[in-house]
Amino acid sequence: MKARKISLLLALLLLTACVFAGCGSSSDDSAKKDEGVDVTVLAAASLTDALDEIIKEYNKDCSDKILTSYAGSGDLVQQIKGGADCDLFISASKANMDDLEKEDLIDKDSRKDLLGNALTLIATSEAADKVSMDALTTDAVKQIAIGEPETVPAGKYATQVFDNLKIADKVKSKIVKAKDVRAVLNYVETGDADCGFVYMTDAKMLKEEKGKIVAEVDDNLHDPIVYPAALLKDAPQKEAANKFYTFIQGDYAKGVFEKYGFTVK
Repeated sequence: MKARKISLLLALLLLTACVFAGCGSSSDDSAKKDEGVDVTVLAAASLTDALDEIIKEYNKDCSDKILTSYAGSGDLVQQIKGGADCDLFISASKANMDDLEKEDLIDKDSRKDLLGNALTLIATSEAADKVSMDALTTDAVKQIAIGEPETVPAGKYATQVFDNLKIADKVKSKIVKAKDVRAVLNYVETGDADCGFVYMTDAKMLKEEKGKIVAEVDDNLHDPIVYPAALLKDAPQKEAANKFYTFIQGDYAKGVFEKYGFTVK
């Protein structure tokens, strides 16, 4: 009888241990699930403010951490080709996305034209009255800031404008090249350039006392401004990245993009 009681007691203790072990395992799994994963997004510099606002809203209901890197689209392409971690790429140029597609680095089925934008001429507050598209070749304009054409789509669009207006040779000595459109914006705001070419979305960020929008450039003078997006073929966190990708195509994100001056495709 005594042995039977001991056996029952041991069985009860074992059962209790298993229950607690099971609970501990479930709790650990839940904790890991709640931690989320890191999703890396490389995006054109002109998306900075809109995307940051969208990410803030996304984080309210998702534990995944969205890590962003903003730069000229061409620079980002080179980073991706060089092996940089990237789950989702949003370019300010179809040509840059085409480049990655030719290298078989993106998930082709995920590629979509996400947004549109407009090229805009801005000027310092002091020079705004003298600056115009027609005045670019005159002595009234000393420096014109543009993004580096090789790596910054907005810079490439600007050079297309100069070529189509047949003024490329006349403005060549006035050009000040910047690493991205935000740098162009800064050159104008600080007076390091009389004027510059940026996207409308960047122009809207101008501080009124430091710069003004002079003109929206005729879109017939340059290639269409389209922002394609795609998941990377070997994205480290493809499932989580796709969730975020879906979110930025939803109604909330569309409203934010439009608020900042983008056109939604």
